[in-house]
Amino acid sequence: MKNTILSEKDARIIERIILKVGKIASTKDLIKIFIEEYSRSSAQNRIQMLAQAGWFLRIKKGFYMIIMDLSSRSISDVSLLVISHALNKDSYISLDSALNYYGVFDQYSKNITAVNLKLSKNYKFQDNNFRFVKVAKKYYFGFEQVRVDGKIINMATREKALLDYLYLDNSFYSASLVFEKLNVYKNDIDFDKLQEYVLKFGISMQRKIGLLLDELNINTDKLFTNSKKYAGSSRFTKESKKFNAKWRLYYDDRIIK
Repeated sequence: MKNTILSEKDARIIERIILKVGKIASTKDLIKIFIEEYSRSSAQNRIQMLAQAGWFLRIKKGFYMIIMDLSSRSISDVSLLVISHALNKDSYISLDSALNYYGVFDQYSKNITAVNLKLSKNYKFQDNNFRFVKVAKKYYFGFEQVRVDGKIINMATREKALLDYLYLDNSFYSASLVFEKLNVYKNDIDFDKLQEYVLKFGISMQRKIGLLLDELNINTDKLFTNSKKYAGSSRFTKESKKFNAKWRLYYDDRIIK
């Protein structure tokens, strides 16, 4: 039977870890603090023993969550956003995860979505899913650094999170959700920034946002002027059949109801 009782020394070290780096720590963080009390080899052994005893819960290779109460081994007191950042520091939180952070999306989810440049990959940690979506470098923008539980993480702006929805998910659900959020949270959205952002995307995205903003009586002159440079037409979703001549866009009128 493994020993789960902390010595006074280890209890002090764990408190020091949380004070210095928070409840998510890398192996390097742990070793750096443990060698203040142990030799390097003893520090590595002690870290392994505490991990085996359940005090350090492995998130991925080289990263652990510090457990304060073995009776629960719960992550309820650690933000899923911070765990996502630990899994991939070169990513930014987006879609419903970012909108939830801003209070624009009020449904709790165990799925965290982040955008990165290197790979599309999913992680499962306890009952939570962490999804990392790969995008081209030109679309990797529109995020800011925010502090969550003492950690600095990358968070999409409201405007970029909404655009990422349309770009990453070409479905009726995403289209109607984006229009709903633009409408309900009109006073919280920077529409100049939204249009500045969408001009960095292709013409299909520009046409989609143009149509939605017209329905909200938002000035779209700049977008429309740019859209006239392009021939052809676009579709809002695969099923879209109704045609808007101004934006040369096939759409589903249920999206803007």
